Amino acid sequence: MSGILKNKVAIITGASRGIGAGIALRFAAEGAKVVISARTVKPDGKLPGSLEETAERIRALGAECLCVQADLADPADRARIVPAAIERFGGVDILVNNAAWARFKHTCEQEPRHTHMAFEINYFGPLELSQQAVPSMTGRGGGWILNLSSKTSDHPA
Repeated sequence: MSGILKNKVAIITGASRGIGAGIALRFAAEGAKVVISARTVKPDGKLPGSLEETAERIRALGAECLCVQADLADPADRARIVPAAIERFGGVDILVNNAAWARFKHTCEQEPRHTHMAFEINYFGPLELSQQAVPSMTGRGGGWILNLSSKTSDHPA
């Protein structure tokens, strides 16, 4: 690898599996110190992947990693992620807002709690994490924020 991210600090949400885990591994391979966040800390048999498994793969590369268990639907949980990164690694250079949630139903069947959860995770989570990370990025001379998700790729026809 090129080491292009050497000494950069990256936060990746939704990093227990899928694209988030893949991004975290690639960033670590390129020299970044990574902070990975998701709800699933330990393998639970319900879904493949966990923060522990992603962290183990990152550490096998010789990279530094911090796991922060957080449910992005919970404002108190998401408020811990950026401060944990700053406390451990001294700042933030990259934020990847990858975690997402969706429940596809007809409008009249949509439950209010699901609508609120989708806004908490898909809108307020990335917004608040970005607002928390930008001052550190500015103080470090700049940074990058990437907002993405594959959750809506399996939208029913």
